[in-house]
Amino acid sequence: MKKNIQIHKESTALLVIDIQDRLYSHVERSCEVFQSVMKIIKGCKILHLPIFITEQYPEKMGKTLLELREELPEEEYSYFSKTGFSCMKSEEFKKEVLARPETKWILIGIEAHVCVLQTAKDLVAMGKDVVVLNDAITSRSIYDYSTAIAEMRDIGVRVSTVETVLFELVADSKAPEFKAISGLIK
Repeated sequence: MKKNIQIHKESTALLVIDIQDRLYSHVERSCEVFQSVMKIIKGCKILHLPIFITEQYPEKMGKTLLELREELPEEEYSYFSKTGFSCMKSEEFKKEVLARPETKWILIGIEAHVCVLQTAKDLVAMGKDVVVLNDAITSRSIYDYSTAIAEMRDIGVRVSTVETVLFELVADSKAPEFKAISGLIK
């Protein structure tokens, strides 16, 4: 089931899954993951990639972390509320994905073994290419996290890192975005 998933900025979108107040403080490696999340978000903004944000039952789980909402203001970016674990269970979000030209989706967020995994499975089933960034996802348990990584890889999801993906999207040191992306990584 292995595929060579090459990503290009013209065909790629970023999905930020459920990085919310009430759960984030309980996940493994929260500070490290947060730094990676911010890098990929800022990098995707530099590269002008579409960015979408989901919130799992925000009435109970809280809103997206304030620092992320400040980086991704609701008036400029699409936020989707959901109760199903897979983002594709939100009919509004599913319609958005199906209407968009992007065929490749970068996934970041929480929890790796629930919402990220189920979303990856549904996107793959829809014929989309999925790249999950292992340094920008997490779970409350390292065992759940590592099992989710293995399961995603088994279904054809590419597992990568923030730095790898950002430089792949830039593709060339002569690209106009290279200097900004390079500065972001350092």
